[in-house]
Amino acid sequence: MARFVAVFGMFCIHFGVPFTTGLPEALTAQFFSGRSTALFTLLAGVSLALMTGRATPPSGRALRDARLRVAVRALALLVLGLALAKATEATGFLLTVIIPFYGLYFLLAVPFLRLRARGLVVAAVVSAAVGPQLSFVLRGWIAADTPMAGLVSLVNSVDPGHLLADEGLFDLLLLGFYPAASYLPLVLAGLAVGRMDLTSRRLRLRLGLVGLALSMVGYQVSFLLVPVGPPAPVEGTIPVGHPEWLLAANAHSGTSFELLGSGGIALVILALCLELADRTGRALTPLAKAGSMALTLYAAHALALTWQIVTGGWPLSGVPEDLAHLASLGPALPDDPNLPWFPRDGHEPTGLTAFVNTFMPEVFLIFTFAFTYTWRRFFRRGPLEALVSDIVRTVTNRHPKPTP
Repeated sequence: MARFVAVFGMFCIHFGVPFTTGLPEALTAQFFSGRSTALFTLLAGVSLALMTGRATPPSGRALRDARLRVAVRALALLVLGLALAKATEATGFLLTVIIPFYGLYFLLAVPFLRLRARGLVVAAVVSAAVGPQLSFVLRGWIAADTPMAGLVSLVNSVDPGHLLADEGLFDLLLLGFYPAASYLPLVLAGLAVGRMDLTSRRLRLRLGLVGLALSMVGYQVSFLLVPVGPPAPVEGTIPVGHPEWLLAANAHSGTSFELLGSGGIALVILALCLELADRTGRALTPLAKAGSMALTLYAAHALALTWQIVTGGWPLSGVPEDLAHLASLGPALPDDPNLPWFPRDGHEPTGLTAFVNTFMPEVFLIFTFAFTYTWRRFFRRGPLEALVSDIVRTVTNRHPKPTP
């Protein structure tokens, strides 16, 4: 259920909020901006815990097997994410595929699988305090004429991920939209939560209260500390040259304060979903089924957004005026590789294509529930979920195991 909330938030950001217009739509989209990413990332850590012993960390041979499985899953997500990023490059700056970053999160979490909840909490706190600042410093060195800049250029020249989709090692670690150096703390926090007894209602209450407190501290302290002057970017990683903006808590900024604020809300949502699942029985099963196919739905929504852009119908669903104007420029559209590939003739679709584009928020939500309900009647896992699981199973079964 919590996974579905995360993916639904991404739908709202890219397509618009279904069955809602005006101020409620704007407020809903504003709420999900950045927080869907935080929830998605926190749940990555929870998933790792559920796959590796739940409350009891693996040890010995079980730990080695768990690390291998997670590493293979991480590499599979990296490859799948790079393919999806290449397939959706027509979206330009409107979409950054998070799946390759997700793969690197998993890979970086491998050394932490042996820790219990307390150790993971300490690791999450330390990385949240250090990671964003370290990322800022390293990105500054890369932007300047330093040996590190030369190293990045050298690696990028042979890095297949960077050459294929501008999402190579340094892009995923430091330079991209969801850099692992900034977002790994949320994965470790999720891993710590997954090591706890999530069936305990007392624990859920504590998670919710802790999440609420963290969120209030993150946003309120940031509000008090941000100096008077040019505002930080509305969204995106803090640019080098502006260390004062590290005090901001803006969406996708990856600052320590944003991690506190959005991560705290992610904890509240997780606690609420756990409690609702127990109290409502099967009433919310459709949400759980959709959430169990989050990877497939994420890929489907990315491809649907790409289709909207190349057909020229994306503005029909009600996007901000400045972006709608950009999409309608046609031949006057600037020649910038980061821009979406809107039709150069400036045309808008008609007929069924126009209808689907106009009502894409509603169409995609209905498709989500119809597709996941039908698929889960015949299959245990979603298409992409099954693909990743089969890859992990195939590779790990071939891996020679020591004789007892």
